Amino acid sequence: MLTRGMCSVSTIFETLGGPTKVARILGVGFTTASEMKRRGSIPVKYWPKLVEACEASGVDGVTYERLVTMHTEAAQ
Repeated sequence: MLTRGMCSVSTIFETLGGPTKVARILGVGFTTASEMKRRGSIPVKYWPKLVEACEASGVDGVTYERLVTMHTEAAQ
């Protein structure tokens, strides 16, 4: 379970089971998912699959609004 204050790309990856599982969820290779985690940024085109997977897994706090805020904060 994620809370608003601790939500980060790294936390999302770890909560979902790591880069290998996130790669499967997003339909990308391991290297691509691992690079997303390293950069701390997930391209917008993958957000629908990510939000859907989080909802299905019972991971709270991963919404489109939170992803926008998280990426904006990371860019500053």
